[in-house]
Amino acid sequence: MLAKKEDKLNSAGKNLPGPAKPLAPRSFFRLVFYTAFFVLAVCGILVFVFDPFYHYHAPWFKLKAVLNEKEYQVPGTLRNFEYDAVLAGSSVVECADNKDFDNAYGCTVIKAVRSYGGTADLCWFLEEAHRSREVLQIFYNIDPSALSGDAVTTFKSVGCPMYLYDRNPFNDVKYLFNRDVLFKRIPYEIARSRTPGYDVNKSYSWAEGKDFSENAVLEHYMRTPSVARMQAENMWDAQCSANIALLEEEISSHPETYYRFFFPPYSMLWWDNSIRTGERDAVLRNERRTMEALTMYQNVEVYCFQGAESVICDLNNYMDTIHFDPSVNAWMVKEMAAGRWRVHPGDEEAVVGSVRRLTDSLQERYLKQIGEAGRFVYDIK
Repeated sequence: MLAKKEDKLNSAGKNLPGPAKPLAPRSFFRLVFYTAFFVLAVCGILVFVFDPFYHYHAPWFKLKAVLNEKEYQVPGTLRNFEYDAVLAGSSVVECADNKDFDNAYGCTVIKAVRSYGGTADLCWFLEEAHRSREVLQIFYNIDPSALSGDAVTTFKSVGCPMYLYDRNPFNDVKYLFNRDVLFKRIPYEIARSRTPGYDVNKSYSWAEGKDFSENAVLEHYMRTPSVARMQAENMWDAQCSANIALLEEEISSHPETYYRFFFPPYSMLWWDNSIRTGERDAVLRNERRTMEALTMYQNVEVYCFQGAESVICDLNNYMDTIHFDPSVNAWMVKEMAAGRWRVHPGDEEAVVGSVRRLTDSLQERYLKQIGEAGRFVYDIK
């Protein structure tokens, strides 16, 4: 009996599965490869479909455009969005409402902005726009620093993601397989797009939560304790000439496009600083030369808001010496549409002279009282 039981057990044991055989090395690596390929493919497809930097297309699935990172998004939007007008400039126009331009000029405007508004950078953006769309109107903010800076692009030197700027599809791997894009940018794009009250026309605006007040701007202003001798007016002539040449090349290359250039209203504290550092006259010379060059073109209008005393002397319009409340952006659009503050050919010296006299008079009429009240913070370095 025992022998028969042992025979049955042995027979049953033969039918039991043995230990799992390990995968052959080739099969293991094949499995790893296919898994990795699948994961990367899913990541790349998700980035392409949602495309938070709009590198490939405008928003899909009825999502709104979420534009809050200009260094990453301006090139893609210029290539892929629908528009017929461009607002080019520095951080002072980032808070402008696109709808103000659309309503005033019957256009569809898109922003092409850089923090410091360098001429070469902005002209590069405009060329991307011309390559992608028929651009009928351009609104261009000219900052004083843009005329005294070097006339070269700065995208690469300041670390911009060049894979979003060039047209080389092979380096797009840095975008398609980017963990930050996948797990941060895409979820933010979806959530922000569906936020009630979100306004796509206020693209790149940084105004929310900022303090526009006299106290805020005075806290940000470190006044130079002494007044330097006024420096030579022609100290930036070479840089200014190079920047004017870029602007003239842009205008003459696109006679079908109408340009409106405007000089923004920096606060009286900015002008105070330019006087105390001895740079004011050189700034004004650059601006006069630029006005004289631009007003010669039939497809150009030039506006100068620097003499708007009611704006630049009301420090409650500012958060620092340069950046003003969005209401000032809206005011500039209305003034331009009405033809006010325009610089006509032959008026350049008179316009610049009025700004010079105004900035001189500010010393006695406004700044002296602020100083006597002990409200300036002086830079003691």
